[in-house]
Amino acid sequence: MILIMERIDIASVKGGVGKSFIAYFLTKALATSRKILLVDKDLTSTISRVYNIKGNLLSYLTVGQSSFMYFKEVDNGLTVINIGCSRKIKNIEPTKIADIYSGFSDYDLMIVDNPSIPSDVCLDTELQAYYTYLNEKRLDYNLILILPPNQFLVDESLAFMELFKDYIKNELSISLGNDLVNFDVISSVINMYNPRERIDISKVQNLTNKVVKIPFKKEAIYTPLDQLNMPKEIIELAKYVLEHIESK
Repeated sequence: MILIMERIDIASVKGGVGKSFIAYFLTKALATSRKILLVDKDLTSTISRVYNIKGNLLSYLTVGQSSFMYFKEVDNGLTVINIGCSRKIKNIEPTKIADIYSGFSDYDLMIVDNPSIPSDVCLDTELQAYYTYLNEKRLDYNLILILPPNQFLVDESLAFMELFKDYIKNELSISLGNDLVNFDVISSVINMYNPRERIDISKVQNLTNKVVKIPFKKEAIYTPLDQLNMPKEIIELAKYVLEHIESK
C-alpha cells in the first residue's frame, strides 16, 4: 500500500503576521503524537535558520550534492525541509520535487510554512509537485489562515481569500488537469490578538467556525523562536488539525 501524507498549508495575505511562529510551535505540538514533515517555503527561511539548516531543496536540484543538506530530522517525529523558495523553481520540473516528497511518504502529515500569498513565487510549481506526488483524482487544499489583529486588515484578508479560493479551484485545477479541487479552511488564527481592537469574529466565522486567538506577547518580537514558550492556544489549534486528519 502506498502511504500518502495529508497536507495543511499555513498561509496569510499579509506578511509579518506570524506564520513561521505558528508553524514552528504547531509542528512541535503535533510531533508528540504524529510523524510530521515541516516544509519551510517562506522567503526568509525563518524556521530553517532556527534549526540551522544551511542547504535548500532548489539548490540541491539545480546544483546537485553539496556539504549542506536541505533537510534535517530535528526531533523525534519532526523533520524539516528547506525549499529555498525563489524564481529558480521555474527551471525545475515539478516531478523532481514530487520524487523528493515521495521519500517522506511514511510521514503522517505535511505542514507547509508559506510566504504571504501575493509574494509566493513558488506557489504553482510546488503545489503541482505535491499533487503529482499525491497522484489522486480528488485534490484537497487544506489551509490554516493567519490573520492580522486589525479589523480593516482582517476584512481585506478575507476578501482576498475568496479570490485565492477561486484561483485554487479553477486555475490550479486546469493546470493539473483536474476539476475536483476541494478548498477547506481548517482554522483561522488571529495572531497578536488584542481585545481592545474589537475584531468582528463573525466575519471570520463565515470562513470557519474554528477561530484561535493568540494574544500579543512583546517578547515574541525580539526573542528567538527556540527560546520562547509555546502559547497555550497552539494546543487548541493542534486539536483542530488532529480532528481534521482523523476525519479522513
